[in-house]
Amino acid sequence: MDQLQQQQSSREFKVEGASMPKFHGKPQESVDEFIFEAKLFMNGKNIDYHHPGNQARVVAMLASNLRDGAASWYHSRIMIDNEPISSIDNFEEALRDEFLPPDQQHRLRAALRACKQTSDVEEYVSRFRKIITQIRDMSALDKVDHFITGLKPDTRKEVDYLNCNSLKTAISAAQAYERAHFGAARRQTAARRDGPEPMDISQVTTRPTVEQCRRQGLCFYCRKPGHRISDCPKKRQGNEGAQRM
Repeated sequence: MDQLQQQQSSREFKVEGASMPKFHGKPQESVDEFIFEAKLFMNGKNIDYHHPGNQARVVAMLASNLRDGAASWYHSRIMIDNEPISSIDNFEEALRDEFLPPDQQHRLRAALRACKQTSDVEEYVSRFRKIITQIRDMSALDKVDHFITGLKPDTRKEVDYLNCNSLKTAISAAQAYERAHFGAARRQTAARRDGPEPMDISQVTTRPTVEQCRRQGLCFYCRKPGHRISDCPKKRQGNEGAQRM
């Protein structure tokens, strides 16, 4: 039984629809992202990335997926400088030393300050996450502050008012606000465009603002009385539906 389990644990799997990531050594590429994606791929193939017996194989797999400038650097190091790399830690360290600028964290923080929402919130969240995942030594509240600062004015005002204490909460609040407001506006625009007659603007009921909700004790999510946003049944239904999908 133990022998069978050992054979299963050492068996390499075929990963459908996935391949090893490539690293070209370009300024916009992330060394950490390359290594992280390589770990995920090897985990899917049942290859223990950190096992001492896999060191040479993992290094070979990483090196064989270097391209362009990164491949030239590795070739020069091995064939010309005669500095072979035998361990994963040494490979990662050498890759960072060569392709990670000394001021990388300053550059990333500058990019984060320049990151602003210019279209829908989903596109902004995608760009923001790509930068924030590479930044080190930033507190949770600083991440929230940077995220809120980059939002469009109306969305920023709503999310800032909610006093979110985590990036996940702030992102969810921004997404909920834009779905409730701009999603409804898009549906109304489509109805006016496709309908036989234009809608009388005087008949459109506007949603309460944040300040009106606060004064009237309404939920910030569905704008109904009797509960807070954390207990909103419509918000829970939406989350449960997303989980089932």
